[in-house]
Amino acid sequence: MKTVGEILSGKRKSLGLKLEDLEEETKIRQRYLEAIEKNEFSRISDSTIVKGFIRNYAQALNLSTEYVLAVFRRDFRENEKGQVIPRGIVEPLDEKKFYWTPKATFVLAIFLLVGSFALFFTRQYLKFSSAPPLEVVSPKEGQVFKEKLEVSGKTDKDASVKVDGTLISISENGGFKEEIILPRGENVVTIEAINRQGKKTVVNRKVKID
Repeated sequence: MKTVGEILSGKRKSLGLKLEDLEEETKIRQRYLEAIEKNEFSRISDSTIVKGFIRNYAQALNLSTEYVLAVFRRDFRENEKGQVIPRGIVEPLDEKKFYWTPKATFVLAIFLLVGSFALFFTRQYLKFSSAPPLEVVSPKEGQVFKEKLEVSGKTDKDASVKVDGTLISISENGGFKEEIILPRGENVVTIEAINRQGKKTVVNRKVKID
């Protein structure tokens, strides 16, 4: 099957006409007539202009414009940019370029600010809704003492610590250390860390006093 360019070129040559002759009659520049005959429609900017040129060219050669345009539509189509491309050609995706603008900077700043506040309040919520941490260094489970027993460890700096129900002091970093006296024999020492919301963590240690 002949293409639209071959049909127009063949008819022109059969009539003994040159491109210069058709340029004068159609008022279409010779380079565009040549592009049409070679089916190089990318050399013409817009599909509407292409179809208009083909129609005028066909009329100048006494060809059926409907037939010639039908052949054109059979082999070519218009893409999203209004350009003429062969049918069956899959165009690559148009990659969107990103340009950094003051608006983008503002949006990013708002996003970071909101994210920072959300992170802060989440941490505060978890801190106040959870029981405080409690690390007991001494006494160890089953440890034997001769007289005084040392209770030491670490918790949250805002928590309070009780040993067998008695409040003891803690340092600025949450550390605590206290000596207590227990009766001879086996005893259970209860250490509690309590935060401001009343949440508590309890550790029980069995010890022996000789």
